[in-house]
Amino acid sequence: MLASLAAEPTLVSSLVKAKELTREKLADCEFDAQASGVPLVEILLSRDLLSETEAGQVYAKLHGVRYLDLSRRRPSAAWVLSLPENVARRKQCLVFGEVSGQLVVAVADPYDLSIQAAISERFNRPIQYVVCPRYQIAAAQDEIYGDARAKGGRIADVVPVSSAVTTVSDTGLNMVEQLNSIIDEAVDRRASDIHIEPEKDRLRVRLRIDGRLIEARAYPTEMHAALISRIKVLATLDITERRKPQDGRFSHHSFEQELDIRVAVIPTANGERVTLRLLAMDRSRLDLTTLGMEPESRQGFERMIRRPYGIILITGPTGSGKSTTMYAALQQINTIDRHIITVEDPVEYHIPGVNQVQVDAEYGVSFPMALRSIVRHDPDVIMVGEIRDEETAHLALEASLTGHLVFATLHTNSAVGSLTRLLDMGCEPYLISSAIIGVMAQRLVRRICENCKRPIEPNPAERELLNIPPDRTGVEIFHGAGCSRCSRSGYFDRVGIFEFVPFDTGLAELVMNKAPTEELTRYAVDHGAITLRMDAISKVMHGLTTLQEALRVTTSEM
Repeated sequence: MLASLAAEPTLVSSLVKAKELTREKLADCEFDAQASGVPLVEILLSRDLLSETEAGQVYAKLHGVRYLDLSRRRPSAAWVLSLPENVARRKQCLVFGEVSGQLVVAVADPYDLSIQAAISERFNRPIQYVVCPRYQIAAAQDEIYGDARAKGGRIADVVPVSSAVTTVSDTGLNMVEQLNSIIDEAVDRRASDIHIEPEKDRLRVRLRIDGRLIEARAYPTEMHAALISRIKVLATLDITERRKPQDGRFSHHSFEQELDIRVAVIPTANGERVTLRLLAMDRSRLDLTTLGMEPESRQGFERMIRRPYGIILITGPTGSGKSTTMYAALQQINTIDRHIITVEDPVEYHIPGVNQVQVDAEYGVSFPMALRSIVRHDPDVIMVGEIRDEETAHLALEASLTGHLVFATLHTNSAVGSLTRLLDMGCEPYLISSAIIGVMAQRLVRRICENCKRPIEPNPAERELLNIPPDRTGVEIFHGAGCSRCSRSGYFDRVGIFEFVPFDTGLAELVMNKAPTEELTRYAVDHGAITLRMDAISKVMHGLTTLQEALRVTTSEM
C-alpha cells in the first residue's frame, strides 16, 4: 500500500500515534525505509506493527472517503468483471457496484492518481472512491475473476446493461474485451511480445518482458478458437485457413499510446499458435545517446554514419536491437537535403521524411528486386533490413561503391564474423574490403532495477572475471534485491552492449587474404576494438547490469 510522498508524513504520524510506537522503533523503521527506498508504511506493514485494516482506516480518514470492509459486503461480480483483470490487479482496485447513480470503486491507495485516470478512461460516469484493505481486494479479485475463467467466462447473464462492457455472446467471455485486456496487461508490464499457445487442457498466454518469457494467464481451451478468430479479423487474415502460417498486423490504442501490432499465426499439434509483436508507433525518442554505447564507440559510429558512401553492417541475433540502432542512426542523419530509402521485411517503424519499402513475396517484391529499383531513384542513403542471400549482399556492396551510404544487418555472432559471413556467401574479397567502412555487433542485457539496486562486494571468482587487481579494495558491484516495480526480478528494462570495429587498411588486407575469424578478431582487439564481453563488463562496473547477466549474454570469445 504505497502512499504519495506528500501524504505519507501525516499518515505515518497518525498510525504511529494510534499504535503508540516508541521513538527507537520508529527511527529504526525510518532508517530501513530510507535504505531500501520503499515507503515507511510498507516497512510498518511488513513488520506487523500495524495491520492493513488499520492502515486503510487511517487512509480513509485522511482522504475524507468511506472505509469499506469487504468481509461484510460482497461486491457485484458483474461490476467487478466490467474492469479488465490486469488493470484491476495492477492498480489494486475493484469496481464494487453502483449507488445512487455513482460507480463505487474500492482502492487500496487513494493517493494514487493513476488509478483515477484508468477508471475515468473506461467509465464515463460519476465515480465514488472508497478505501479497502489490499488483502480484501486481492481476495475478491481471486474469487470473482477466477470463477469467470473456471466457468469458461460465461458472464453474459450477469453483466448489467448500463455497464461499459460490450454485450457478450453465449459462447463465453467477450473476445473483444479479453484481447484488449491481454494487450493492455502486456503494455502495462512493458512486454515486447505476447505468445498465445494452445495446450491439451488450457490456453496459455505468456509475455516476453526484458527478453525473458513469463506466464501471465491461462484460459479454458474453449476460448481458443474465438480468440484466434478475433485476432485474425483485426489483422485481416483468413479466418477459415487453419493449416498454413499467416502474417498480418493491426493497430491498437492502449494507455494513451498507439501500438502497431505484428501478428504471426502458425498451426501446431494442439491448434493455431499466435505471436503478437508490440511496436510503439511513436519513435520520436529514438536517439543514439540513449542506446547505451560508450562515448568513444558512439562518437566513432556517428562519424561513420555521416560518411558520403560505403556500407555499415550491424550484426546480432533476432531481438538484439539491430533495427532500433539503425532507426536511431537514420533519425540522426534524416535532413531535408538527404534522400533516404529503406527496404524492410516488415516495416517496423514509420519515420517521417523516409521512404520505406515493404518486402512482399506474394507480389514478387524481394530484397534484390527492391534494391535494383531503389538505386534508380537517386537515393543518398539506403537501408537494407537484412542481408539474407548472396544476391542481396552483392547489390548492397555495389550500391555502397556507387556513391550511396548503405546500412544493412546480418545475423552473425560478432562484428568481424560478418566479414567471414560475406565471404561464405560468395562475395569477392576486394568488394568487401573496398565497400565496408565499419561493423557493429550488439546484444541487449537486462538493466538493474534502480528502485531495489543494492551494492555487494565481489567474491574472488567475480573479481577475477572483472579483472580487478587483488590489491584493489573498496570495489562494489550491484544487484537488484527485487521489488514490486520489477516484479521481484531485480531487473527493469534493458540496455545495449556493443562491439564496434572501424574498417582500416590492415583489416582490409586480412579480408583480401581470407583470414579466419580468429585472426580478424585478434587484429581488431589489438587495434583498440571493444568486444561485447568487454563492453558488458564495463556496464557491470558502472552498475548498469549484473555480472551474471553479462556472462549469460556474452561469451569470452566475443
